[in-house]
Amino acid sequence: MPENKHYLPNLDNVSILAAVIILAYTLPHFVSLPPWQIEIQVLGVYIPIILDFSTIIAILITGLTATGAVWLLHDHPHLEKNQIIVQHWLLPSLTALVLWLSIEQLPFGGQWWIVASASGIVLMLVLVAEYIVLAHDNPYYIPASIGITAISLSLFLILAVALHAAEVRLFFRVPALSFAAGLVLLRIIYLRAQGKWAFKEAIIVFFLVGELAAGLHYWPIKSITFGIALLGLTYAIVELSENLL
Repeated sequence: MPENKHYLPNLDNVSILAAVIILAYTLPHFVSLPPWQIEIQVLGVYIPIILDFSTIIAILITGLTATGAVWLLHDHPHLEKNQIIVQHWLLPSLTALVLWLSIEQLPFGGQWWIVASASGIVLMLVLVAEYIVLAHDNPYYIPASIGITAISLSLFLILAVALHAAEVRLFFRVPALSFAAGLVLLRIIYLRAQGKWAFKEAIIVFFLVGELAAGLHYWPIKSITFGIALLGLTYAIVELSENLL
């Protein structure tokens, strides 16, 4: 019985981390900094890149979540010395970032706080699930792995829909979606294959999703249709990759 407490992380620490992330979400609404514009030249075409405070917040949120996830996981009794745990903080970082990108589309007010609170709960569930799947003999391993798979795919759908709805430029949209699809595949396959990395398959999904996203960029389709199309391709490659490993 004394070991039961190790099945789950310290929920107080999880709550503190989620609260800090939500606090970071609010910073753009209270702090304002002038944007910086950088121009880069690609094949003779000048592409302006605007670095504003929101970009800084995105980096801050990703870094805070990754650091916090590592902090929680280091309390796990089954964690071995020098064990690589990068796969366990990728999804929490992606979760925090995608949820922030989504709620930033809302006006700051009561609705914003409701959605932000719900996002904090989702982030806490992801952190708890990642803690659980660190040990295969954890009694909650199967539901946690199912939850991680579902959340990974849902986050990718949300990201695709949000980027399309915000009419993000193709130059930024394609790399973001390609990279996210690769991360989703790597995390799901690593979980299902119990420790195997599917780097080749991740490269394949990176390019295929990128090509589909670029092609659909010019089609007059709804954002949800755009997201479902990319999600369907990503999920199909995930299933094929699992069967080939």
